[in-house]
Amino acid sequence: MQGLVSRIAIGVFGLLTIAMLLLAVFDERGALAVQHRRQELDNLNKDIEKAEEDNDRYRKTIEDLRSNPDEIERRAREEFNLVREGEVIIKLPETAAPAKKDQPATDKESPNTQK
Repeated sequence: MQGLVSRIAIGVFGLLTIAMLLLAVFDERGALAVQHRRQELDNLNKDIEKAEEDNDRYRKTIEDLRSNPDEIERRAREEFNLVREGEVIIKLPETAAPAKKDQPATDKESPNTQK
């Protein structure tokens, strides 16, 4: 009888240990959840760094547009197509891509086509 009780006690202890390990891993505050939260935190930190870099770039652009006449002129020329007095802008029409010579002739282009 004593051997049966000790075996039951060991079995219960083993089951409780397994249950505690499963909770430690799969619980809402377990190891997997902690790892997931850590990954989310890393992603948010990367987003914050990117936003800070964008903000620094925008601050520099704003400062240039407020105080740098060369930057103001460059932007006016590029974005608004503005010119100085006496300058002339010549715009060439965009051309379509040339046809490839390697392409086979179609029925309309082929001189040997009989109808």
